[in-house]
Amino acid sequence: MRATRTAFARSIFTCPGGALASAALLAIALSLVPPSAKAQAFVDPLDLPASVQLQASKKPLRDIVDTGSRLIAVGDNGLIVLSDDHGETWRQAQVPVSVDLNAVHFSNTQQGWAVGQGAAILHTVNGGETWEKQLDGRQLETLVTSYFKNASGMDAERAESYLSAILSMTRPGPGQFFMGVWFNKAGNTGLAVGPFGLIMGTRDGGRSWQPWNTRIDNNDLLHLTSITEVAGRIYISGERGHVWTLEPGADHFKARETGYEGTLFGVTGDAGAVLAFGLRGHVFRSIDGGQTWAAVPTDFNTGVIAGAALAGGEMVLVSQSAQVALSLNQGGTFSPLEIRNPSLFSGVVGLSAERIALVGLNGVTTMSLN
Repeated sequence: MRATRTAFARSIFTCPGGALASAALLAIALSLVPPSAKAQAFVDPLDLPASVQLQASKKPLRDIVDTGSRLIAVGDNGLIVLSDDHGETWRQAQVPVSVDLNAVHFSNTQQGWAVGQGAAILHTVNGGETWEKQLDGRQLETLVTSYFKNASGMDAERAESYLSAILSMTRPGPGQFFMGVWFNKAGNTGLAVGPFGLIMGTRDGGRSWQPWNTRIDNNDLLHLTSITEVAGRIYISGERGHVWTLEPGADHFKARETGYEGTLFGVTGDAGAVLAFGLRGHVFRSIDGGQTWAAVPTDFNTGVIAGAALAGGEMVLVSQSAQVALSLNQGGTFSPLEIRNPSLFSGVVGLSAERIALVGLNGVTTMSLN
C-alpha cells in the first residue's frame, strides 16, 4: 500500500491542469498517508539506542566472549546480552546504537569493545553493563583523509595515491563496517578491521583512532575478516587465503599465504598450533607461529565461520551449516559432533574442557562435548 501511495503522489506532477490542480491533488495524496508515517522522523541507527527485547538471548547473535567473570554476546540491532552463570540466564545491556554488531573483545573482566555496521566502535568499562560509542562511519572519512594528507609518513605522491585508492574502493562512511576488534591486556592499544583493507588503530584506549594501512602488507586492500591474539602474536585473516601476523614488539603486519585462493574467516589456536579457517570447509594449521601452513582434512561442506581453543588443549570449529567438529590433537584432525539444537551458528567460546557456548540465528545455546 505504501508503494502504491508513493507512486500516486509522484504521478500527479505529470498530470495536466496547472499548478492549482497539482496542489489540490497533492493535498489529496498526502491525506492518504497514515498520520504515524508523517509524524515519525528518521533516526540514524548510530544514534538510536538498542530497544529492549523479550527473550533477548534467543535473538540473532554473531559473536560471544568469556571475559573471565561473565559471558557476553553481541548481535543484530545493537543487541548485547550478559550471563553470570555460564549461560544459564541472560540479561540485556544498555547500548547507544541499534546497528548490527559483528564482534566483541575484552582486555580484562571490565573493559571491552564491540564493533559492527556503520563503522561503530563501542566501549565498556563496567564489564558490559553499559556501553559508549567511540567511533562511527560519519567520522571515518575525515580521519582517513586527514591521516594520509598530514600524518601517514609517506611521501606526498604515494600518500595521495593510497588515499585515492581507499576512497574509491570503500568510501568510508555510515555504510562501512568492522568485522573484528582486538585490544592488548592493558586496554590502551587496539585495532579494528574490516572490508577493503579497513584497519584502524588506537594507542589511547579508543579515545582517538587513525588508519594503520601503512603498517600491514596489504597494498591490494584485501578484505580483513577477523583479528585475534594467540600466544602473544596478533593474527588477521582475510581474502585470497591470507593471514597477517604481528610479532610481539613489532609494529608491522607481515602477510602469510596458506596456499588457498578463497576467503578465510578467522583464526584460533594455542601455543602449540594455530588454525585458520574459511570458505567451503577449508582449514589450515601452523605450528611455527603462522609462517607456514598445511591443509587440515575435515568433513565440513560449507564455510567454517568460528573456532575456539579449549582449556584442555582441544579445539572446536563451527560451520555455517550448523556443523560442529572437535579436535583432540591441537587441530591435526577433527571429528563431527552431534548437535541437538542445530542453528546457523556464527560464534563459539569454550566454557571448560568439556563444554562450549554457541551463538547464531537462534541466539545462545550451550552444549557438552562428551
